[in-house]
Amino acid sequence: MSQFGKIDNPAEASFEAWPQEEKNLGDTLSGLALKFAGFEFGPAKITQILKDQFSTPSRIARIEYLLNGVRLQLRILESQIGTERERISDVEAKLMSAQFSEAVSAACEEAARATNQKKIEQFSWVLVGSLSPNEWADPIEDVAVIIRDIAQLGDRDLRVLGILAAVHASAIATAPNLYEPDAFSRETAALMRDIRSSGIHSDDFLSTCERLRGFGLAAEVLRNIAHMAPHDYCYRPTRRGLAMLSYLGAASGTAVTGAAAGGQR
Repeated sequence: MSQFGKIDNPAEASFEAWPQEEKNLGDTLSGLALKFAGFEFGPAKITQILKDQFSTPSRIARIEYLLNGVRLQLRILESQIGTERERISDVEAKLMSAQFSEAVSAACEEAARATNQKKIEQFSWVLVGSLSPNEWADPIEDVAVIIRDIAQLGDRDLRVLGILAAVHASAIATAPNLYEPDAFSRETAALMRDIRSSGIHSDDFLSTCERLRGFGLAAEVLRNIAHMAPHDYCYRPTRRGLAMLSYLGAASGTAVTGAAAGGQR
């Protein structure tokens, strides 16, 4: 028998303090209308959001959309490979691997809770893109982790990563090991120019680069006063960032290579 009485037991006391209430969805939603001035974001709209986002049929429909996208991309890949027996065997081996199964599982999970079809399409591009040779990808890279990263990245994140790859295309081609900071700092003026033309505020571009760095997709370039003004900054994509762009670009024929990196999506 427990050494605590019902009320003396911390867990029991907690449940007593917060008794469970029986509520149905209609009662809950009736008190959740969002009002601003004369506008009401009412229960009907909230119900529709919950239905679209969380109902089982909607979640299954998003997974089906993902798998249909994967089927389409696989057919495209199959037509590109043709009768190259070695490539076919390589793709079949990857399809049968535990790593690919884990990636598909992660993609289905993320697709089920995605809020737009574009994000689901990106999952399918990464899945099929990972089946093709990629000079930037780590052979032991966990594609499931990349899928989960994609789920957290917004349009601006991917756009900024594409800008970094495009600006540094020449440096990436001439220094593919990415270990020569001067090759990248020389592009600072071009990066500052492209930031201005992008319409993204310089400080917002900087914060996005820092966000990409947190995902391991970008790295800050060592400051070189010969190429950089005091207020300048410079970032470059990492190999992982270039691999992700390659995965995403494989579906549209814009994959990153050492000769021509990036380009905005």
